[in-house]
Amino acid sequence: MNILLSKIINIINKILIPFLVKHEMFNLLSLLLILNLKKIKEILPKNKKKYRAIVLYKSGGIDDLISSQKKYNYNILYLSCPRIFFKYIFFTFLDNHNLHDLNYNSNKNEIINLKIKYKKFLIRFLKIFKKKYIFKVVIGFNYKYLAERELHKACGELKIPFLILLKEGVFTKLQNKYVSYIHRKTNEKSEGYKLAVYSDYIKKKLIESNISHKNKVDVIGCSRLNFSHSYKKIAPKNQIVYYAIEKYRGLPRPFVKHYGRKFFNDLKDHQLYKPRYSWEKLHLKTLKILKKFAIKNPKTLIIIKIKTGDKYNKNDYTNLPQNIQINKFGPGHSLLIDSKIVIGWNTTSIIEGIAANRFILIPYFYKKNKFFKEVELKLDLKKESYANSESDFYKKLSFLNKKYYDKDKIYNNTYSLNYHLGNIDNKAGLRLNKFIKNNLFYKN
Repeated sequence: MNILLSKIINIINKILIPFLVKHEMFNLLSLLLILNLKKIKEILPKNKKKYRAIVLYKSGGIDDLISSQKKYNYNILYLSCPRIFFKYIFFTFLDNHNLHDLNYNSNKNEIINLKIKYKKFLIRFLKIFKKKYIFKVVIGFNYKYLAERELHKACGELKIPFLILLKEGVFTKLQNKYVSYIHRKTNEKSEGYKLAVYSDYIKKKLIESNISHKNKVDVIGCSRLNFSHSYKKIAPKNQIVYYAIEKYRGLPRPFVKHYGRKFFNDLKDHQLYKPRYSWEKLHLKTLKILKKFAIKNPKTLIIIKIKTGDKYNKNDYTNLPQNIQINKFGPGHSLLIDSKIVIGWNTTSIIEGIAANRFILIPYFYKKNKFFKEVELKLDLKKESYANSESDFYKKLSFLNKKYYDKDKIYNNTYSLNYHLGNIDNKAGLRLNKFIKNNLFYKN
């Protein structure tokens, strides 16, 4: 019933929003937005509601919010709002202008004027909406989402705090260089009221790239890592989880594909990049070993977690043994509860596995050169976690599968928990709660 209702609302939104926007029917548009808002039931206030917060829903980011507020929320009613609502408004003004999350700025007067028109519309709309439905704060999860950038500005002019809980930022060393270069060259800015980030290096990158001022960025850590921390005292089963290696994870290819090679001509490190670089062979080798291992160890369950929404080659997963299962949906961290061994490459799922205190195994058998030294996610694990050849990987897989698991023993170097996700102390949820409470009231 809920799925059917959501589909009906989506159809109504697609038809009605552009019509209401074009005819400036602010009252009806306000009622339609109210219809789209849903209570986030996992984090209802423990005490009487005092404030309303509108949350522009995004997976990953919403997990951070829930992880924190499930424990600490006493008086805020969180309301989920589909981001598509504001996208429909945005495209009513700026359709067919080739704007993108990664490339929003433009020198064309037509586009500049349309953005101003869009922002003024949002200001008028929010004034009327707030009279009908009082709310205190808006929460989003990235400063780059194109339909929300003018919304940041509109909220600022109306003294409504727009808080950005940045759910991205964990990059390899080379990716960080590309991202900083893009920010400087495109003159990107964050117009949100305050930014919350996972780590010190993410804050440093945002400041050095002139994305935001240091006083507007707070380091709070990754709250959803709390889920993984909670698994420490749970002894896993005889299960292995492989977070399927994404073809270009940690590589600059998505940036190059979007902006073009010439865009990066002045970036020294770009000279070493080759478009053919990918992790496809590493993934196929890893998969081959897991198939072999599964056949020889039929009582061990192996789960291959494919990232939700990720495009993958189905041919890679044909003729799998019965004890290998494919998981394409839902959060990856939940698979850590029963998994004894965690396998992956350049993914935060490995860091979550470290927080859960599972055995970590990294397929480290790829051809290394100067370029590839900078496209590995910095983890600083013990040597035992890195398999330097396919045979070494199989031996370590067999050893770890048989190894006794002691839930009171710490198996991994926890450096990356702090470096990347700022939550080695398992208090990121508390810091996120303080961040929200401290920024409910707009200060100039």
